[in-house]
Amino acid sequence: MHKYSAPCGQDEDPIFSGQSVFKHKSAALLSIPQLRRLSAGERVCLQTEGDYYLLFLISGGAEMRLNTQLPISTFREEEMVFVPMGSVVEITAVEPLEFLAFHFLPSVHLCARQCPERPIKDFGSTSSPKIEEPYLAHLPFSPGITFWTRSITEYLQYSLADLRLFDVKLQELFLLLRMNYARRMQEEFLRFFHCKRAGFSCQVFKHHLRCRTVDDLAAALGVSPSVLARLFDDEFGISPMKWLLQQRARHVYKDLIDSDLSLTEIAERYYFSSSGYLSAFCRRVFGLSPIKIRRGQLGMVDGEEEPSEGAEE
Repeated sequence: MHKYSAPCGQDEDPIFSGQSVFKHKSAALLSIPQLRRLSAGERVCLQTEGDYYLLFLISGGAEMRLNTQLPISTFREEEMVFVPMGSVVEITAVEPLEFLAFHFLPSVHLCARQCPERPIKDFGSTSSPKIEEPYLAHLPFSPGITFWTRSITEYLQYSLADLRLFDVKLQELFLLLRMNYARRMQEEFLRFFHCKRAGFSCQVFKHHLRCRTVDDLAAALGVSPSVLARLFDDEFGISPMKWLLQQRARHVYKDLIDSDLSLTEIAERYYFSSSGYLSAFCRRVFGLSPIKIRRGQLGMVDGEEEPSEGAEE
């Protein structure tokens, strides 16, 4: 019997050829989505730099706090939560909790160029405009989103761990948002998603942990300190120095409650000359010593004593 042989150049599966999205690497996703399960009272911490998280509560309920100081918000099953760029979110299960976490970069492939061009500013005041403080935007599941989350959990349960597949599913989600919700609800949920002016923000987040001073950051970005100050005022609404201190505080706080690093290791990681300076910094910013922060969140490490404090930096 004659065997069929594919014509020359057609021995490749069509779905992986041409302009198919499956031929290319992920456009937005940083990792395979995570299906997380927490017991009541269990706590996790997620952090964004020049990227975002989308959380989908499948069952149970959770308390979430953004950037350490903001009020705690409570979310229930069948709600999705958007975590803004440059944030730390604490998630505490108030009952057995199951949720999906998508970690992704800003991309025009997701929003179809319909996101805001820059962070929302408050022009209601007669003083200079201020960048709106980020918060955890949320939406209830629509029937389409419920079906979408079920498909994601099934893919994960069957170990279909292909980043390209989930990148397409993330694009599908953004399409469902436009189809299933009123325009006002879409805009409110994606209030802090920005793809058009993400270049500067992403570069700042890429370099800031390796920079001790504003001059270091300016040099890393290839601009003068005065130009950097203008760019920060336009993009973040605060000075570079204040922004660097805020980011340092968020990183320190996350490591204290969500890692086993010693105080000396944390101090070295964030350019404190000693654990005493770290303690002084935490008291000034959080009103608590590092040990009390760690004890209150995860329990005190056996044998760990609070260091004596030195002068503040």
